[in-house]
Amino acid sequence: MRSLPRTRKPRISVESLEGRALLSGFDSIFAELARSKAAIVQRIATSGVKVDTGAAAGIMSALGGGAGSEWATLIKRQVRNSQAVVRQFVSGQLTAYSTTGITFRTPHEQSQFTGQPYDQLLPLAAGGAVFRGNVLEFATILRGEFRDPNTSYYVFAVDRGAGASRGAVFASRPGITPDALVTITVGPYGSSASGQIQDLTDGSVQTIDPSRIAIRGATLRVFLDAGQLPTRGAQLNRYRFAMWTQTQPGSDIANVASFAPDASMIPIAVLKNVSVRR
Repeated sequence: MRSLPRTRKPRISVESLEGRALLSGFDSIFAELARSKAAIVQRIATSGVKVDTGAAAGIMSALGGGAGSEWATLIKRQVRNSQAVVRQFVSGQLTAYSTTGITFRTPHEQSQFTGQPYDQLLPLAAGGAVFRGNVLEFATILRGEFRDPNTSYYVFAVDRGAGASRGAVFASRPGITPDALVTITVGPYGSSASGQIQDLTDGSVQTIDPSRIAIRGATLRVFLDAGQLPTRGAQLNRYRFAMWTQTQPGSDIANVASFAPDASMIPIAVLKNVSVRR
């Protein structure tokens, strides 16, 4: 296990960190988009911030056109002035940034968490998007690889139109109002992965085929058919999502290590001309 000093000052979407310059997954991605791979590796190595090799490898793979490269395409399309955002992360002006389909943050545990903040519980990035073939992919890059000796849970919460009428899952996060939960259960040390989709409007549960869950290093991805999350009033491009990690199933926020975004939901992206790379 690797542990870093954490801040316990959650904010909505954009956060300050008292001038500290921390390297985030977002910083790494956008620096890569503007520079060569050699330059970003050097930047990580000389930044003074410990970056888990698993997280760095996941980012590099996506940017190089390998597994997860659909997210690099999404970022290029959604963020028009990436260099300005990168500079704000580097200077400490930002510690979180969200746009349609993807959110980035400097990793830390939320203030009500009472467990051990393993790196695999602290997301750098989380995304939700529909790609070619009507593949709905949820994904996260974590602070580090799966080294927790206990089972952990990764929840992608989705609002398909009925979330507001259902209300919040956690009282302290009134902006997170899902009507469905996609939960991935990861065994000790990443030894196994299973998943389910729970429809909160009718209580129905679907099991996710384990072959549609992928863990590589510090990345976790799940591939669904968009039809597995049918509308509850919203068009597909109006669906919203948020993600959190937890050490026990259920709605006790003391077991929730971290949220992404911290206290809100963001729209999923729809890029049906972009293929998923597994």
